[in-house]
Amino acid sequence: MKSAMRSALLILLAPAAFAATTIATIGDSLADGIYLGMKLQPDMLKANDIRLIRWSRSNVGLTRTDQTDYAAWIRDTADLGSADFCLVHMGANDLQGIPAGNNKWLSVGTDAWQKAYAERVKTFVEMLKAERCKSVIWLLQAAYEKNKYLSQYRGMLNSLQFGSSAAAVAATFDLATSENDYGADGIHFSQTFYFSVARAVIHLFDAWKPFASPVCSACHPAAKYFPAGAGEPLIQHSGQ
Repeated sequence: MKSAMRSALLILLAPAAFAATTIATIGDSLADGIYLGMKLQPDMLKANDIRLIRWSRSNVGLTRTDQTDYAAWIRDTADLGSADFCLVHMGANDLQGIPAGNNKWLSVGTDAWQKAYAERVKTFVEMLKAERCKSVIWLLQAAYEKNKYLSQYRGMLNSLQFGSSAAAVAATFDLATSENDYGADGIHFSQTFYFSVARAVIHLFDAWKPFASPVCSACHPAAKYFPAGAGEPLIQHSGQ
């Protein structure tokens, strides 16, 4: 009897044990570019048994909830489901005033703005962890070497994202860029860079799967500094 019960249990567990790893992209059009970079390399996805989910959208962020409440969309859309890993990359649209009611606004970079933004990041990542994602990975903002405005606030934004998400994310990573890694608008990455970041992400999750842990300090060392390949950019574990 015990043997029969064990065999039945193994049959029930077998589909879950061999299920593909699901990765959802979360964030703005830059995150969507990473999604497309992975989607357009199907052989790598197949080889690493990865299924992509597209929750990234253009023109979204955490500040202008009066225009699009992206966090609410992810939280409240019943048929979104869940993912093993959520890859978050957002912030390029966030350097705007935050509505404060009665036609008042919190200006970018002020203490009040930073406090409000930090709280929104914290609430957002906690919601993701509770509702949608087994593990959350956060990619910080690139250096934006060709955009003075985004470059100016990059350090502040990354510090707020890093500090406010740390308690709920599995790991936070930096993107290593150069001025040659952007497209014509100086904000979005070039196709070549998107493809190489996508490869680095796929390699990262493949290395991480057997050693997955809620705390990044317990991760396999290969997951901490993972090159996309010879001559390609690094997704580097953030040391902020």
